[in-house]
Parts: sequence; C-alpha cells; structure tokens
Amino acid sequence: MGFVLAKTETFQCDVKAQERTPTGSWREESFSLICKRTGEDDRERRLELKHGDLLREVVVGWKGIKDENGAEVPFNEQNFEGFLQILSAVAAAVDRYWLDCMGVKDIRSKN
Repeated sequence: MGFVLAKTETFQCDVKAQERTPTGSWREESFSLICKRTGEDDRERRLELKHGDLLREVVVGWKGIKDENGAEVPFNEQNFEGFLQILSAVAAAVDRYWLDCMGVKDIRSKN
C-alpha cells in the first residue's frame, strides 16, 4: 500500500507510564490519549511549549484513565487538569506524542 496523504485530524496515542507505588516499587500503567496531529506549520511552536501546555493544546480525549476503584474517569477540563499534576504520566504522554507524530513505533526498535 502506498502512503496515504489524507490523514484524520486526530490519532490514538497509546502511552505506558511508570508509576511509583506506596511501597517504592514500580508499576507500569497504560492509557490512550486522543490527540490532534502536529504538522510542520505547528511543530516548532509546539516544541517550545511546556509539557502541560502542549497537552492542553493537542489532547481532545482519552481512554483507560480510571479512578482508585477502577471506574472510567470521563474526559473533561477538571479531570484533565488533575491528570496534568501527575508528572510521570505527563512526561510519558509527551514523549509518546512526539514519537507518534514522527512515525516512531517503538524507540527500542532496531529498524
């Protein structure tokens, strides 16, 4: 199949974040963000943004964000601002967003 020039306005960004537990061990948590694509016209400006400001600009939804009881947390401004206070999740989301925009499937990939 050839390269498809017409792209959707958004894509699903699958994020894996490492989170410290109360006992000091690490736990991998995963979730998906629905993000706006970044084209060449916006790339340089968006690269200059703080992590939270970038995510505020590009994230339009999410999947797999749960509360302490395992219930799905709806995507809204208040919940998103709470998400932005979890540094490990924000850092993982920003890294994955830029890798996805550049077409990098797995940073550990040899190809």
